Amino acid sequence: MLYVSLGLSLVIIILIARLFFLRRALKAAAKQMEEIELHPESNRELKSITTDKATEELLIKVNHIYQARQRERIVYQRRETQIRREIENISHDLRTPLTSILGYVELIRDDTTEERERREYLELIQKRAKVLQGFIQDFYDLSRIEAEDYPLLLEVVQVQKILSETVVSYYHEFEKRHIEVTVDLEERPAHIIADGIQFNRILNNLIQNALKYAEKEFKIKQSTHEGECILKFLNDKNRMKEGELNLIFDRFYTGDTARNSQSTGLGLTIVKLLAEKQKGRITARMEDDFFVIELRFQLQEGAG
Repeated sequence: MLYVSLGLSLVIIILIARLFFLRRALKAAAKQMEEIELHPESNRELKSITTDKATEELLIKVNHIYQARQRERIVYQRRETQIRREIENISHDLRTPLTSILGYVELIRDDTTEERERREYLELIQKRAKVLQGFIQDFYDLSRIEAEDYPLLLEVVQVQKILSETVVSYYHEFEKRHIEVTVDLEERPAHIIADGIQFNRILNNLIQNALKYAEKEFKIKQSTHEGECILKFLNDKNRMKEGELNLIFDRFYTGDTARNSQSTGLGLTIVKLLAEKQKGRITARMEDDFFVIELRFQLQEGAG
């Protein structure tokens, strides 16, 4: 009987001790949780002060929840920072031409301004207004293209035909800027499945980008390889740094920390989105002293 009593007493003592340590571990975990909630940016995890397997497994699962919350918090903060930066950029892009327009309006209203000067100021206002209109259109288009329900009218497109017509339409602008243009197209017609209007827009944006940044040379090369139509746009912007190549398709990136007053930095972003929506691929790289943007679309065999 004595041994039975001693055995029961020992079991009770062990259970009480386990309960004590378990309670202590849970209190410590609760205190750690309070500290984590007060300082979520610390990225801490719960640490167990007991060797109890069930308690350790519980804390591991709680840590997984905290890690998921931490990842969500980081994504939210980055998105919030990005939205804030985009709002600042939009405000800057709209404010610059608008301030210029208001300044010229004040000069026109000035009684001392001559009639000839008024006409010059009106022309400048018209130019700034067109820039402003272009900015607003870019912002609107970007929001529409990013929408899942953005309509695309896919059809068989003859690449060389659209490309030739688009390049010719910029002939005088390249001539005015003294930029030598070389166009190298395959004789055999290449066909792809694309929205003709949006494919044309991709080409326009890429050519306009070259007009902004090319110094003396601009080249367009079209070829086919392993079932793909490949378009390469090369300009001699040799100031391009390696790190910039990862940024050029980002929103509002203009390649100039002072920001280009004639560009929203959305042109190449729109190009990338439109290309991907039409199952195309786009990359950027440096080849010798040339900055290269390459487009690839699947060939539509047997078309024409």
